[in-house]
Amino acid sequence: MERFYLTVARVAKQTLHHMVEHRIPMLPDVYSRHFYRYLSACDQDSQHLIEEQQESDSQEAGDQQKQGLSIMQELLEMINKLDQVTGNHSESLDNHLLKLKDTEEIDDLNQLKNEITGELSLVIANNNEIHSNILDAQETVKRLQDKMEEVADMATIDALTGLYNRRALFSRLTEEYSRARRYGQGFSILLIDIDDFKKINDEHGHQVGDGILRGLGAFLRQILRDSDFPSRYGGEEFICLLPSTDLMQASQAGEKIRKQLATSKLSSKKMAVSLQITVSIGAATLNANEDEDIDTLIKRADDALYQAKRNGKNQLVNESEL
Repeated sequence: MERFYLTVARVAKQTLHHMVEHRIPMLPDVYSRHFYRYLSACDQDSQHLIEEQQESDSQEAGDQQKQGLSIMQELLEMINKLDQVTGNHSESLDNHLLKLKDTEEIDDLNQLKNEITGELSLVIANNNEIHSNILDAQETVKRLQDKMEEVADMATIDALTGLYNRRALFSRLTEEYSRARRYGQGFSILLIDIDDFKKINDEHGHQVGDGILRGLGAFLRQILRDSDFPSRYGGEEFICLLPSTDLMQASQAGEKIRKQLATSKLSSKKMAVSLQITVSIGAATLNANEDEDIDTLIKRADDALYQAKRNGKNQLVNESEL
């Protein structure tokens, strides 16, 4: 575990240094892209440590959510306790003050004075307990915030590939869609599918298949621009969101991905072999001046991908070729 933290610290330092040196905006998604890019360049032992930690994080995601709910319940109980303690004293003092307005006899005033003094003594005695409870509540809120941030990170990152997951993809697509409508500038997507992935699993086992998915995730982080948004769409399918990119530019980017994959091998620490793979790609562009939605855009990319498969695989088809 110590080696894991040392590796992460080293990569984080490299990432920050690079972003400062090149004046890259310190935005969460941009930082994440650069972090994973440096992570992909780590030695095999370091990558192995990261892969193991990612799997562990995925298994712990459910536990993190349960812990978050438990902390929330603890906080509610603290708040109720504070409200009860202060409320009881407030009600009692109010009653004493009402009596004071109607009391004229000296003996009654002395008795009421003693009662109020006793009540104030209880308030003072409980003050330390209330203060302690407030501090505990503040600490609980901090722990809850930390847990929620951890769960949020796990909810947007695919544990196997380190890319953004489907949920994060659609959130970003929605943002880009709104931006395209506002400024009249479209964007493109590449729908990428590993050819004959079932055959890889059948012949080499699912561990090798998982290694191929991890390797492709690292490859996409390295080859794409900082502004691009690679994500795992599901299974062996990936979607790369390319902001401010027309269909021709998207096709060129997709061809670069396809050609480099076809001439290289993917591997990871957990893979028994290094394998060369091919991918089929469908490209589509959102036209900001036309009335269409995100689902329609993905459907057009999927149709183009299907055509690439029918044409013999290991090729890119853009929607204009359909």
